[in-house]
Amino acid sequence: MRSERIVDNRRIAAENPTAEVWKYLRFFLDRDETARRIRDRHEIPPGMNVANVRKQATQIGWCIRQAEQYFDASARVGLATRPVLLYYGAVSLTQALVLLKRDGDFSLDARRKGRKHSHHGLILNRGRAEAAAKAASAREFLEGIECSVNLHDGEPSGQFPLFHASLVPGAITLQEKRTIEAENLALTVPITLVTADLLPLKALIGRPLNVWELTKGLPDLVTSLDELGVTSNLCQGSALIETHLFHSPRMTGQSGPLPPTPAPDRFRSIHRFFLDAMPAQHKEKFFAFYREKNPAIKVESDLGRNIHLTLATEGETNPTAPRPVHYYPDITEDILGTRFFIVDPSNYVPEPAALIVLLFCFSMLCRYYPDVWMRNIDTNVRMAELANVILNVAHRKFPNLILDQLTMVKHDIRAH
Repeated sequence: MRSERIVDNRRIAAENPTAEVWKYLRFFLDRDETARRIRDRHEIPPGMNVANVRKQATQIGWCIRQAEQYFDASARVGLATRPVLLYYGAVSLTQALVLLKRDGDFSLDARRKGRKHSHHGLILNRGRAEAAAKAASAREFLEGIECSVNLHDGEPSGQFPLFHASLVPGAITLQEKRTIEAENLALTVPITLVTADLLPLKALIGRPLNVWELTKGLPDLVTSLDELGVTSNLCQGSALIETHLFHSPRMTGQSGPLPPTPAPDRFRSIHRFFLDAMPAQHKEKFFAFYREKNPAIKVESDLGRNIHLTLATEGETNPTAPRPVHYYPDITEDILGTRFFIVDPSNYVPEPAALIVLLFCFSMLCRYYPDVWMRNIDTNVRMAELANVILNVAHRKFPNLILDQLTMVKHDIRAH
């Protein structure tokens, strides 16, 4: 199987980033190419399970087609019904991911033959949803909406658990500045890194997935929350990697002629992390987490709300040589590439999972509690505007995040 980590990136300038994302998703309608991806991922030799692989590839294409139409339709309606269309479009995308990542036992027709996964995989807390009708503010309303992971015979079941199990950690791309010993040369190289480790699904069992708390972990909501006077669970910042490539003493001191341009065999890197305006209520918890996870991270300067951290690493340049293993600071980014440090990684729900939970909860209110939903979007302007921002983020970003998961490549698609 392929590496379970996004290790590559593509930066793409487009006049319409949303349309560009769907263009790449539509490539999965090519049944032969999608079948090749399935074979590659599951290590199925050519000529084996031909009909089943073709069926799985066909079903992936159908899911992509439905998802695009749901998303397109959602752009033509308002808050009264938009969450329902977006949720079903997002579910179609999650089904495509499950079909690619899992075997034939999880094809659409195979799943219908059993009861275990014939469910959304999430259960709305109906008592709290009723109480949300009396909310007086956006925060009070969103705090009153939550759901939990569905269980069948004590085990997680339904679409959400299957989707979560199919996810790999997200990725960001940092710039690494490389200098080479004895050469007047500096290179800047993009490096793809994991954003944050995934919480195991078992960590979500029995845990309320609260809409307000999940909203505070979305990078594209930081500005909107700030306008409401609310501190998110993220801290804006930046990161820089400086690497020096050099020759080890054994290479420089060896006898006999050297190759004309011997390649450096060692590297020394300094990773610099700049945290801007760290919220006071998160600071100690943030430091405690990294003191436990990686004592090698040093505090270069602490100016209260502005912090400079460094991490020094050294090793062989040979890609097959073992590299030092360090817990790296967890960083995510918004759709424009603004970086944010996750201040409490131990409770962080990955962005694709958080967005599908938000869409599920909003769509449940639309469908089954229209009196609660309509009253709030009609009478609470701030709640309506914040909900609209969340839906806009899901419309633009969720397909992009699923594209990354399907291809194992981070697609950085922005307007030129």
